[in-house]
Amino acid sequence: MVDETEPLKDGEAPNNETLAAELVLGLLDGDEKATALRKQLSDPAFAKSVDDWNRRVDPLFQEFQDVEPAPSVWDGIESRLDGGTFDDTVVQLKRWRMGAIASGALAACLALALIVGPGPFAPTSESQSVAVAQLTGKIEGLVLAVSYDPQTAEMRVDVDGMPETETEPELWIVGRDGLPRSLGQIGRDGISQMTVSSDHRKLIDAAATLQLSMEPPSEIPHAKPTSEPVATGKITII
Repeated sequence: MVDETEPLKDGEAPNNETLAAELVLGLLDGDEKATALRKQLSDPAFAKSVDDWNRRVDPLFQEFQDVEPAPSVWDGIESRLDGGTFDDTVVQLKRWRMGAIASGALAACLALALIVGPGPFAPTSESQSVAVAQLTGKIEGLVLAVSYDPQTAEMRVDVDGMPETETEPELWIVGRDGLPRSLGQIGRDGISQMTVSSDHRKLIDAAATLQLSMEPPSEIPHAKPTSEPVATGKITII
């Protein structure tokens, strides 16, 4: 049986494993999500924790269909929680949902991951924006999850479902002028990280789009695409 983790005290930050789990399970939003995404870009140990949680949780999610709960479900839970502000209630509901998923469905295989000591986590004193995008398109099953930290100019691309071809995937940024500019070729599977050049950093905003095309292998970025995009995604600033 998995031991329940101690509840967090007021102002206490979650450890790496808890934060990674919350990010993967979609329990973070706003500043919390932006801080976690920046940490994923800058902290290799935390990025590995996120990858580990993705591998553990993905098979579980694939076995179930999405079901929208009736509004009365959450209303009933909130009405039974005594004391605390509304914000406190929302936080507790998030923790409860995470615990239900982790302990009920992943108990045996996540025992070691959940019984860990607190790790260092220092949120930035001032919230900074992060750019994210999800690319999908013509190739069935192909999904790219992209996050970009403007503070470090580091971009992280997680690729899943890329088929084997003689060409290589190349990522492009399309700014307000509609012209694609190459960010370089990326790995066919797993995670690729790159430092975005100074000329292209200014293009990454909410009006921009990321595109993926299949190009001849090259160690330097191409001047323009030689084929139509196989995946596209709008950039969102969070």
